[in-house]
Amino acid sequence: MIQRLSTLSALCALLLAPAIVTLSREAFAEESSAEHAHATVSQRSEAEAVERFVRALREIKNRYVEPLSDQELVDAAIRAMAARDRYSTYLKPDEYRRTTAENDGIFAGLGIRYEPQGSRVRITEAIPGSPAERAGLRLGDVILAVDQQAVDGHELTTVRQLLSGPLGASVSLTVMRDGQPTPFDVSVVREEIRMPSVRQAAVGAVGYLQILKFDRQTYAGVNTAIRTLRDQLGPDLRGFVLDLRNNPGGLVNASTKVADAFLEQGTILTVRGRDRDSNRTYTARPGDETSGLPMVVLVNGKSASASEILTGALKDHRRAVVVGTKTFGKGIIQSVMPFGGGGALKLTTARYFTPAGSSIHEVGIMPDEVVAMDEAKPAPFPPKPMDDPQLARALSILTASVPTTGNAPQRPAMR
Repeated sequence: MIQRLSTLSALCALLLAPAIVTLSREAFAEESSAEHAHATVSQRSEAEAVERFVRALREIKNRYVEPLSDQELVDAAIRAMAARDRYSTYLKPDEYRRTTAENDGIFAGLGIRYEPQGSRVRITEAIPGSPAERAGLRLGDVILAVDQQAVDGHELTTVRQLLSGPLGASVSLTVMRDGQPTPFDVSVVREEIRMPSVRQAAVGAVGYLQILKFDRQTYAGVNTAIRTLRDQLGPDLRGFVLDLRNNPGGLVNASTKVADAFLEQGTILTVRGRDRDSNRTYTARPGDETSGLPMVVLVNGKSASASEILTGALKDHRRAVVVGTKTFGKGIIQSVMPFGGGGALKLTTARYFTPAGSSIHEVGIMPDEVVAMDEAKPAPFPPKPMDDPQLARALSILTASVPTTGNAPQRPAMR
């Protein structure tokens, strides 16, 4: 009983912390009596809410038909409070660790990229040298089950949990492959995977950069890719294609740094939230890593979040032509707040605006040139212009424009 009361007291203290901070600030601030009265009413309201919460916690724990721990109840409460939109959530300790590792680009895994295909999962890449590639998995393979548990109908987050696990542990995948009449099983051992977020290739006289996700390696990866392509193509280099298709986003700082690599000056992004610390404007510093060579950005309906930040900055500053289809439309930012005992709260805390002041949330970014294509077929790397009308259009724009000299950015000619 004493232990339970101690737990509840700690919970009350945690929930009342904002009110205590508010009152402490009031004690040292010269505020009007009306403001003080409002704060007092607000504090009383919070106290009453906490009392109801603790009463519900006690009743559910003591009277629910099945035993429930404090941890289960608190986790469920946090998850429910966070579920104000589909992006805010409570991350359990293992989910938080996985999210942190993915942001670093290094984690225990199989070395595959994948996406939904109806109610199943299709492999879009087996990373060269990864355990998945060594086990024989290929682009286009469809995963039917993980350790004999069917993935049919599961959310992608659930599939990710099934595929995740400790280093050195093996996982069995049931796979269906075009040209083979029956599914077959493949055993893969999890290893430490360094998943590159940037890839580059020369497509004729054009430098092709593909950003797969924005993590802590992306900015350095983009700079390395640009230098590699400039060394490879030399004076023949006509411009760059920046492929953000199917890029779900990632870290805001990573996308603003990449935008800064292509811009000489001006606003990249404006962030506005209720918390004063959330308000920020990101601005480009002098220096364009491409020396003003023409650019085309490729996007589609799966280009979201950080991808849209970069696209919006380059489009509004007329630094690049945007080709493809309308982007996803995620114009809000989540902050991740870890808990001392593990886990974290991922909460929507701000909205962002492009340099032109546009909010793209639930709207997306419309390309300068809309070019549709069939996205159902897995795309190889590097993509082939004959099979990729969006890339083909990008190449035609760049090869028809005149490269610039010096550091003055020039928007490729529109057709």
